[in-house]
Order: sequence, then C-alpha cells, then structure tokens
Amino acid sequence: MKPNETELKLLSEIMQLKMKLESTRRAARESSVKSLVSGSSLPVYSDLPTLAPVFTLRAHSTKVHDVVWSDTDQYLLTVGAEGLIVVWDTTVGLIHNVLDGTSIQPVTAASSGDARQVFCGGLCANVVLFQSMHQTADEGYSIYENHFVYEHSSQVNSIRLLSGSKLLTGAANDGALIWDIESVKVTGKYAHNLCAIECLGLLSGSEEANIFLTGASDGQIRQWDIRQPESLVSIFEAHSSTVNCIRPLPNGYNFVSGSEDTEIHLYDTRTDVILATYSDPHYPVSHTSLAEPDSISIAHSEGPLGFESAGVSDIAVSPSGRLLISGCKDWGVYYWDVAQPNRWIHYETEIGPVIRVAMSNRKTALAMMTWDPKTRIRIMRPH
Repeated sequence: MKPNETELKLLSEIMQLKMKLESTRRAARESSVKSLVSGSSLPVYSDLPTLAPVFTLRAHSTKVHDVVWSDTDQYLLTVGAEGLIVVWDTTVGLIHNVLDGTSIQPVTAASSGDARQVFCGGLCANVVLFQSMHQTADEGYSIYENHFVYEHSSQVNSIRLLSGSKLLTGAANDGALIWDIESVKVTGKYAHNLCAIECLGLLSGSEEANIFLTGASDGQIRQWDIRQPESLVSIFEAHSSTVNCIRPLPNGYNFVSGSEDTEIHLYDTRTDVILATYSDPHYPVSHTSLAEPDSISIAHSEGPLGFESAGVSDIAVSPSGRLLISGCKDWGVYYWDVAQPNRWIHYETEIGPVIRVAMSNRKTALAMMTWDPKTRIRIMRPH
C-alpha cells in the first residue's frame, strides 16, 4: 500500500527534524567552552571566596551515609550507618531531633521544610515516611511515628520531594518512581534496565519544572519528563563509570555530573553532548603524612607531580553557576571555574575522603562531610 500525502508530509518533517538535531549536535561538538570563553571578555577569578566552618556537627558513632538540606535550609539531615537520622537546626548547630530508623537501614533521606515529615530509604528496599508527633517540653523531643511505607524491590539510593504532594525515588532495580504521598500510589514509572540508579537531579527554572535526570551505575545520564511516564526523553554522552551526583546550574538548562571516572562533565539539556570536562588526575598528596587540612591556589603552584585522583563524590554549584566545588575520594576539594575546564583554580586537602559538599538550597551555606577516622560534618559559610 502506497503512503498517502499526509504520511509523506509527516515523514518529510521527521527527516527535517533529524537533520536539524544532527546539525545541533555537530555544532555543539565543534565548539568548546574554552574556545567560547577565549572570544569573550569574561573576567578571570582574582579573589576566590573562602569557606570557614561555622558549626561542627557531632552525634553519630559510625560512618554517615548522607547529608541532606531541608527545602527551607533551616534543618540538615544526617543519615548514620548505625540507623539514626539526626535533624540539626542549622541556625545554632544543635540537634533538633533524632529519628530511629534502624529497622529500615537508611542510606538517604529527604524532609519537608519544617522537618515534620522525614522520608527515609535504604537497604530494606522501602521508603518510610515518619511523621513528627508533638510532645510537651517536659516530655522531651517530639517523637517520629511510622506513617506510610512506599514499597520497592531493591535498595533505595535517592529521594526527592516534588511539588503537588509528590515523591520521586530512585532504586537499584526499580528505576525511578513517582508517588502520590497521601494515597501511597505510584503515578509514574521510569525504567532503567540492567543498571541501578545512583542519583537524581532536578533542573532549576520554571520552564524545566517537569524534567528530572537520573545518574546510573552504567555511567549514563538519562533525561525524563514527569508528564510522560515510561518515555525516555534523551540519553547524554556517558561517563566511563558510575555517576555519583548530578547538580543543576541556575540557568535551568545546564547541569554538571560527577563520576567514579574522576571527571566532571558539563551538559546542556538542549543537546546530548558533553560541553566540557573537568578533571585533574595528577595532584600529589601523601595520605600517610597528612595530619591537618591544607590548601593551595593555582597562582602559587609550580605544577603537579604524578598522582591519580579518585572518584568525584559530590559537587556544589555557586549562586552564579560560575564556580564549582568538587569533593573527591582522594581527600581533595577542588575549585573549578566553569569557563576554565583545563585546570582547577584552587585546591584544599582534608584528612579523609570527601563524600559530600552539599550546597544549601538558597546557596548561603555548604555542608561538608569527610570520612576521617571519625566522620566529620561541618557547616561552612563564606567569609
């Protein structure tokens, strides 16, 4: 049967769109951030902001899996390997409440702005909503009670709260799921075949409010539309190892990712190619002799010696999106100018692997977690 005129017209439009897409990809590959910057008049960083610890948070007796800010930034959640989730008041650096999650072996969490609702997920393959029940001052802390259970079939690695009473979860075997919080029903499934979701990312900006990203154990970053369950929007050029974190830039289109392959990638959601790569696998650190944190600026460095760095655990993005701070498992904290992908502009050493550099939602503070001999968690602010 011969195609009719309408079918031929649609086929022609599809071919034109494919050609336009290939042209966009080709242009993105041919241009680099470095070449674009060289033709502009962007100023070079002359005076980097320095971060100073305001509070050191001590409560856990074991390693800490995750550090998560509440939406309002008033509270910080720390998820310990002993099963306790500690809710900290970030204005005073003191414990606000403690939640016992030993029954679910939590590895990550999320909370409402007032921390009255805490969602915990982990090895038990479920996400549990704990609701704060008020008690009088004489009775001590308010207690948390198990309110709802969102069942998964494998370890839950990431949880994000969405608007409209929705919950986004990422698990090892279930892919990404969107839940209605009150009805405890799945409203969207986003399958990941033969790989585990390691992290989730939500894009900034109202235009992209329905878009989210997943980073997986296969090195792939996938883009999804909340309104189109089971329909993959795009797959970006991959890392060569597990993706540990995805962080949006303020413009709503760009984002960065960090991986076990030691690299940070810069992407644009309007194309699926890597715009820039940030990596420095050659900085000398003697872990055996390092006792106290140290720092060095690129302006005073005579060049690196041979050393292969470890994976990128986490990335913090500055309010402007120009500065990146990456925490790595080689005990290093790297400062990157997005416009200068060839070299870090500042470097600091810690006394253990840097697992989290969690920027607050309002970009006014950073929570840094290092796996020192005793896990150290600090709230840092610029000064």
